[in-house]
Amino acid sequence: MIRSRCLAIVAAALTLFAASASATQVLKIFVEPDPPFVLLRDGKPAGPYLEALEALLAKQDLSLQVSLMPHRRISAMLPSSPGSCGLAINFSPGEAETLSFVGRVAPLKLSVYALKGAPSVRNIEALRPYRVGAVDMADVRDLLGAADIAYEPVSPSAQRVGMLQRKRFDYLISDERPGMLDGDSGSQVQRVFVLARVDRWMACHSGLPPALLAALRLALQEGLFAESVRPIWVRAGLRPYYQEVRSEWELIPKSPASASGRTGPPR
Repeated sequence: MIRSRCLAIVAAALTLFAASASATQVLKIFVEPDPPFVLLRDGKPAGPYLEALEALLAKQDLSLQVSLMPHRRISAMLPSSPGSCGLAINFSPGEAETLSFVGRVAPLKLSVYALKGAPSVRNIEALRPYRVGAVDMADVRDLLGAADIAYEPVSPSAQRVGMLQRKRFDYLISDERPGMLDGDSGSQVQRVFVLARVDRWMACHSGLPPALLAALRLALQEGLFAESVRPIWVRAGLRPYYQEVRSEWELIPKSPASASGRTGPPR
């Protein structure tokens, strides 16, 4: 009788352990709204960044609890929020002392734009005599600060190209975005030159277990642009952007055909 009861207790404990071990772990994600990549849909965080991340982490038995907030608040929250990560943030050597930068998730191309017919400029120093508007992000602030160029900060959510068209400034420094020069903008505005290429990262609380960090790094080997998440980008209407990233980003392994300049049929 006693032996049967002990066996029953052991069996129950093993069942509970197995259920706990196989249970999906929840990861808290802090991310800044950034349409069309991160946005609210029916009152809930959505967009290809989050959908791709969810699909990649599901293979590691991880699910997401997403909170949208400004990037400055993310930087303040992460060090004191165990079990959390910030998505699509810029790499900071200072923050790397207190956070675990897990891996790159997306590339960012910073370019200079102007109305067609504007004076030709070929480098950042040539912008000094002009009125410059710049999207307010750390990478741009660092570049302009190092070049000692005054500028008007532009909110990432502002209609930046429209401000340029209204001649609020002479040149705009912005990350390239899908559809940025579509429609009327494409007939009036041109990209003058590419200023820099940077990356967006996932950074996590320093207390994340090593096994969890390893799982995240495994899932993000190709950032949010793995071949397996192609359907997510296609459904979002961003297939050309996805294909461009796949062809240009150094994080994506290149096939012999693409490395030699040959491409296969579009998918």
